[in-house]
Amino acid sequence: MDHRINACAGMDILENLKELKALHDNGDLTTEEFEKAKERLLQEEKTATPLGWLYPILIILIVGLIFWLAPREEPNNTKIDKEKKETEQASRTVNPQGTYYIFLSLIELADKNPVGDEWDTGGSLPDITYTISRNGREIFKAPRNGENSTITEWTGVSQDFSLLKTTVSLEGTIKAALVSINPNDTLKIQVWDTDDLSPDDEAGEFTLATSSLKLGQSEWWRYGDTWSENHDNKKPVATRGLKRLRLHVIDSKRKSEFIANQLDIPLEKVNTLIKKLEK
Repeated sequence: MDHRINACAGMDILENLKELKALHDNGDLTTEEFEKAKERLLQEEKTATPLGWLYPILIILIVGLIFWLAPREEPNNTKIDKEKKETEQASRTVNPQGTYYIFLSLIELADKNPVGDEWDTGGSLPDITYTISRNGREIFKAPRNGENSTITEWTGVSQDFSLLKTTVSLEGTIKAALVSINPNDTLKIQVWDTDDLSPDDEAGEFTLATSSLKLGQSEWWRYGDTWSENHDNKKPVATRGLKRLRLHVIDSKRKSEFIANQLDIPLEKVNTLIKKLEK
């Protein structure tokens, strides 16, 4: 009879512990409160039953397995962070038929060219530039910026703000491709090692659909023949040709903010000059 009473008592405490765990998973109990309540139940069981020393041990083992192996709800703060990230990603999506400026703010090449040789005769490093083509037709060529380096940066705007006072459009100030988002349109970015006395050498290329563009900045790394957004420490980065690029996409409606941010000048000043140019 005693062992049956003890078994029933053990089942009761197990049910109580399951309820405590459910309250913990729902966020009604903190981990500290859960542990204290569990300890109190076990202590009560120990003093109430002749074999109290045995059942609490078994129950602890069972509850431990349930607690660690059963699926657990994400903490509220984790859910909030996840939802915030999803919202931010959705807000970065380009709109169909929208118009955007696109440029590279950084290109990094490997130490060797695509065939594994030195970039230039005599061991000098490349002089990097790039072009952007839409559906196979070139729409933009970046100015050569820097020499003898495997990494080069661009701001996307002319460093000489005085151009805004003389040019009849923003073309002389914004150094980026202007594209609209249409179904099935494809962009190809080709990177070149420029030479003054011989044809430019291709360093690599990157292709993506215009519909997959994201507002703001995104960074892409090449691993063999594949590209991945953001760096993955577990994969070996390309050791030949194009290694990394940083892509910027700006809504053309916010061109004045873009220029002001890039050149660190008052937005009001940029808006005033743009209005004069667009009259």
